[in-house]
Amino acid sequence: MVDRANVLALMQSQKGTVQTKQDHPSLDPGLWQGSCNGRESSLQQLAPYIGKMKSAMARVLVKEFSKPGETVLDPFCGSGVVPFECSVLGRRAWANDLSPYAYVLTRGKLEAPTHLETALQRVKSAIQRAEEEVPRIDPSSAPDWVQAFFHPATLTEVLAAFRVMREREDFFSIACLLGILHHQRPGFLSYPASHLVPYLRTEKYPSSEYPEMYEYRDLCSRLVAKVRRAYRRPKLPSDWDKRDYAVWMANAMHLPMDSGTVDSIVSSPPYFGALDYARDNRLRLWFLGCEDWRQLDESLTARRETYSREMAVCLREMHRVLKPGGRCVLVLGDVRRAGGTERIADLLASIAVGSTGDGFTVDAIYEDRIPDARRSRRATSKTLVERILVMTKR
Repeated sequence: MVDRANVLALMQSQKGTVQTKQDHPSLDPGLWQGSCNGRESSLQQLAPYIGKMKSAMARVLVKEFSKPGETVLDPFCGSGVVPFECSVLGRRAWANDLSPYAYVLTRGKLEAPTHLETALQRVKSAIQRAEEEVPRIDPSSAPDWVQAFFHPATLTEVLAAFRVMREREDFFSIACLLGILHHQRPGFLSYPASHLVPYLRTEKYPSSEYPEMYEYRDLCSRLVAKVRRAYRRPKLPSDWDKRDYAVWMANAMHLPMDSGTVDSIVSSPPYFGALDYARDNRLRLWFLGCEDWRQLDESLTARRETYSREMAVCLREMHRVLKPGGRCVLVLGDVRRAGGTERIADLLASIAVGSTGDGFTVDAIYEDRIPDARRSRRATSKTLVERILVMTKR
């Protein structure tokens, strides 16, 4: 565990004083407290993603640490919350993640058509083409654990739709389809299942008592309704067609952009041991062509044994791609385990300075307590506090 006093001494030696949230009133956590569900763009809700950054927090951080027209990178973009807010706010959005699900969902948001009518035309065209593919689809070719989630006729339509949309590289439609893949509500496609992490809820909803929940569910009406929900609020900016973005699927230890090309970094790296990013999305990943989620989890899930070493490499890469004077803003959760608390922001502040040869100045670490409603962490590794680490490239 990192000594908090050493980190404070490090910050004082670099800046003379340690900043607090009062030094940046725009970072007052009150600006992003409460549910975002009724306030954020409904395009931020295309599909569920455990552990994603709050959109209100992302918006505040992007506005505070970048200017319109600048390039903002999120090297661990997850569901694309930060890149989407960047695009809405007139920044050039660069996004990266190793997960195929994160890659597709981020591109789906950034490639959403400006108007609902265009989005509906696109998805209806894909559905029409998929209907022609249905006779050539064998649902029994899917693994048994995948078949267990769907009525055979529904699974056939889903497989056909994914085939067409992937061939067309229609990431917006794919993201919408992923968003209705499993749940117990009537507007979703699976047998009764949880929404975030895929597991069947057959004990709570046995077929003998809820036969309607095990009937065929047509894809067309549900996917069209999903697209309409995606455009409920608010309207996209009038210049949305001119947005400038790029999305990569790479390991953040080897960022695929040139040195000194990024104005700011706003991101939330993995919390070690707190989430299993592939396991939690294994059903969606299978439909995206990832058949071995366990192997992917080894790359995506931060392990205590390798976290410091791998994050040191990532921080050097972030330092490399930043312009001199560029800000690196990381949202990091404390991790409680074995009776103690790991302050990951302190850990990374120390690593950043040590691994980049004093190339980063640690400006501030802000605290944001996470209410119960926002927590989706494993019981063995509860995250009760998030901290915002702000650094500047010398």
